[in-house]
Amino acid sequence: MIVKTILIFLLTFLGYSEWFLGTSYVQRPIVLGPLVGLAMGDLTSGIIMGATLELAMIGSISVGAYNPPDPVAGTVLGVALAIQSHASVGAALTMGIPIATVMLALNTALGQPVMLIFIHKCDRDAAQANTRKFTVDMLISGWAQSWPGLVFIPLAFYFGSGAVEKMLNFIPDFVQSGMNIAAGILPALGFAMLLKMIVNKKNLLFFFFGFFIIAFTKFTVTEVAIFSFIIVAFMLFYIPENEENLSSKVSSSETDGDGFDEF
Repeated sequence: MIVKTILIFLLTFLGYSEWFLGTSYVQRPIVLGPLVGLAMGDLTSGIIMGATLELAMIGSISVGAYNPPDPVAGTVLGVALAIQSHASVGAALTMGIPIATVMLALNTALGQPVMLIFIHKCDRDAAQANTRKFTVDMLISGWAQSWPGLVFIPLAFYFGSGAVEKMLNFIPDFVQSGMNIAAGILPALGFAMLLKMIVNKKNLLFFFFGFFIIAFTKFTVTEVAIFSFIIVAFMLFYIPENEENLSSKVSSSETDGDGFDEF
């Protein structure tokens, strides 16, 4: 149990290092889920649970001042507790979403003030031209904003796995069936959140076209994605109107400029 807890801490640290790794999306459930499954000795369940959590959180991205629920806490703790308790994918999802929401509040209320302390130290270091201290304080501030997650996630796994296992064994079958149904509904909610940001009159037809291919044929999602890529490539390179519009837009942006030429 100690070894698993240490591995959970290391994976949590990796997930909260996304800012340091250059927006690598290592914090996403589809990446962390298999790693947690590997650490727990059940890679298959980790892949399935991580992919399911990714579908539910696919629209949960940070835009402007909006902070989505913490995918690191929801994935690492939800998947780890579900595998440790031999629970279903629905249990990982129904545990992961509330955990992610609670950890967002803790990181915001407890982590952000600590981060600001080191950010102000960075200002003083910059004023003194002390690059070494500036680098150290900058690195500490990046992880300081997530210190509640780094502390509470391993502790919750170590002390809470037994309680979660007893709770899941006590839950009646009809409640667990409801959890499995919710696991199928929440990914649809995640896609709806994503569509709300990107859907318009031009791509709405393609969305329903792909949906009906999946619903009424034996095509897999990968096959539909490849087929869609071929359609887009054909429309872009082999339809004269689109090619002329694309070339005119490129030429106009090169000649007129858009106010951001320095970039």
